[in-house]
Amino acid sequence: ALNAKVTAMTPGGATNQTIGLVWAWQSLVQTLPLSAPAEDGDYIYKRAIILLSDGLNTWDRWYGTGSSTNTSVDYRMYDSSGKGTCANIKAAGITLYTVQVNTGGDPTSTLLQTCASTSDKFFLLTSASQMVSTFSQIGTGPSMASWEWTSFFCLQSQVR
Repeated sequence: ALNAKVTAMTPGGATNQTIGLVWAWQSLVQTLPLSAPAEDGDYIYKRAIILLSDGLNTWDRWYGTGSSTNTSVDYRMYDSSGKGTCANIKAAGITLYTVQVNTGGDPTSTLLQTCASTSDKFFLLTSASQMVSTFSQIGTGPSMASWEWTSFFCLQSQVR
């Protein structure tokens, strides 16, 4: 029954990338509203967030139509002066990977490219079949060899 429900799903609605990104960020830091577990002083911790989206940031609590990109919505994530949620996450020392799944012919997301920690941390997928190889590439890269998953979109590493 569950498989039938999932198969029957169709895309629709709006995308609020900022709220997902903020929750992922908050799950990695030791402050409210989500307190990450205490860190062991015998380890060096590395943190990363993987933001997976269709690339169209169409909605937030104040702006957006839900059906097209909006400069005011994008501005909250990253503006031309280098401020916003993405910049704050990177300033906190968290590696930010962005993955755009673009199977509908939408333009490549400049926002997701800019939000990624570096240009090699942005991935553009044009087919769902690329998902496994992309996450494999992220998970087995030289800087990720000792990482362990702590939640779906967040990674944390312990290195002695």
